[in-house]
Amino acid sequence: MIRKIKDSIRHWFLGKALKKLRRTKKTFGYKQAGNIGILYDVSTEDNFRQITALVKELQNDKKKVKTLGFVDNKNLPEYCFPQLSFEFCTPNSFAWNQKPLDKNVKDFINAHYDVLIDFTPSEFFHVKFLNALSDASFKVGRFHEKYIELYDLMIQIDDTTPQEEAIKQTIHYLKMINNDQSDE
Repeated sequence: MIRKIKDSIRHWFLGKALKKLRRTKKTFGYKQAGNIGILYDVSTEDNFRQITALVKELQNDKKKVKTLGFVDNKNLPEYCFPQLSFEFCTPNSFAWNQKPLDKNVKDFINAHYDVLIDFTPSEFFHVKFLNALSDASFKVGRFHEKYIELYDLMIQIDDTTPQEEAIKQTIHYLKMINNDQSDE
């Protein structure tokens, strides 16, 4: 009962944030995206390593990348240390109404991204709220009925799909999008 009430309040705040957001939507494929933001679950060291490998791959392809890892725990694990492209947050990084409190989280949201990719499962509501606040041009994430209004492209992978597979599928579909006029 309490969980349902909490979810209702969270979705009310999410709806309110979505109504306020004014962003210019534009489709970006992998080739066209110059600035990419990544939201992900950093609860395991394996997830962190997968995102680190992805960031290296993207940077090798001349993409500017910024990540924000979410740990659904009060304390960050020892493998989570802020670096140039990597920031982290916990539930303590947010106020009761889901608004970000930490500077690094606010900075991540206020940055503009051509593509914002959300690899987190649907129960990571704090991250979904961050996604809603971002004015990224093209938002990509896992399919979930509750969050259809959040994303411009949803990949049909459920919450039980490992992050590694989610990364492969997302990059695959982004590479399929070709809106570069010079190639026609």
